[in-house]
Amino acid sequence: MPQNDAPHRTPPDRDSAGIDSRMAAFEILKSVDDGRYLDMAMRRAAPLEPRDRAFARLLVTTCLRRGGQIDRILGTLMTKPPAGKARDAIHILRIGAAQLLFLETGAHAAVNSTVDLMRAGGFDRLTGLTNAVMRRLSREAETLLSATDVEDNLPDWLRKSWRQHYGVGRTRQMMELMMQPPTLDITPKGDAEDWADILDGTLIDGRTVRRDFDGDPTRLDGFDEGHWWVQDAAAAVPAALFGDIAGRHVVDLCAAPGGKTAQLIAAGARVTAVDSSKQRLEILERNLGRLGMSATLVATDGRKFTPRETVDAVLIDAPCSATGTLRRRPDVLRHRDATDLVSLAGIQQALIKRAVGWLEPGGCLIYATCSLQHEEGEAVIDKVTAELKDRIAIDPVSREEAGAFAPALTDKGMMRIVPSDFASLGGVDGFFVARLKSTA
Repeated sequence: MPQNDAPHRTPPDRDSAGIDSRMAAFEILKSVDDGRYLDMAMRRAAPLEPRDRAFARLLVTTCLRRGGQIDRILGTLMTKPPAGKARDAIHILRIGAAQLLFLETGAHAAVNSTVDLMRAGGFDRLTGLTNAVMRRLSREAETLLSATDVEDNLPDWLRKSWRQHYGVGRTRQMMELMMQPPTLDITPKGDAEDWADILDGTLIDGRTVRRDFDGDPTRLDGFDEGHWWVQDAAAAVPAALFGDIAGRHVVDLCAAPGGKTAQLIAAGARVTAVDSSKQRLEILERNLGRLGMSATLVATDGRKFTPRETVDAVLIDAPCSATGTLRRRPDVLRHRDATDLVSLAGIQQALIKRAVGWLEPGGCLIYATCSLQHEEGEAVIDKVTAELKDRIAIDPVSREEAGAFAPALTDKGMMRIVPSDFASLGGVDGFFVARLKSTA
């Protein structure tokens, strides 16, 4: 049977959803294909009713997550893809295929809506081809899908890297997990156990409330009042490893959109939040405003920033390939390649080297990336600690501190959080975390 990309949820009525949601999905896919990140493309999309917007997002994320399988199947149904001025029509065929293969949309609705969308998109000459492709796909979906593999959705460079560092079995487990829509993870300002009850969620590691939710989280209890923010359970780990930071000065580098900044403030720290993007820093400011929080905000490249005085701690949530976030940000599959890792590792090393000089003796620096790439995690720390061996050293994280994420601890006391290793929790984003201590 076709695979369902949203098991455990009450989905929008995909048979009755109109042309508006599908047209929005088409425009968003074009925008992503042109290089825009998914979240930005979604924000720029035409306004829709919440239910239609949810369906548009489901269409887009399914096309991006399952792009390799979808394109492989479409390749068997067409002699060549649309080209020239009609090149964008491939997105419409992908939307149609996603509905039949993974979203369990009725055949009649999927075929007709895809033909209608092709016409509405200005590709009248391709309606005959579209009808033929979709009808054949509706008849042969099971057979065609069985000839594909979940790893078809990985670029070659990423498949090779993951198999090298995690093995064939874990790579497959990660991909199967990342093909599913993510859960909604929430970090409350107040008592997390109370909010787990209020939001009908499950408590993870004493600080994250997890629940299934396929709608607009801003409509949930407590959002408008600023009682919580959305943050993956794994993303909440780095800031928690500082321990007691009440009253201490912490610099949060690459701070936007502000989930970790909020954690630090909620723990009582005085926070200077630094981000190179003025636009993203404005988003952080709005997020903190909703939460009733404040921080000193600085719009600058962290490699050029210098605090006015030495600080107790630094958190670096470094720019990275974001390969650990594929189920939340499947556009990463389109936007990154192996050549990015060299430049990103250079930025990551430079940020650490810069920040080490700001620390008080014995001060703490936590380095984190939402990447599964060794080049952006272990290799970065190995290089920096070797070069700065007289100034900084790894401060191993204990099993008690790691809590539910203790299985992620490495031999050196760092953390390599692999999504599939936490499948019993429903999976998490992939992360690397290292805690360093100033020895100078």
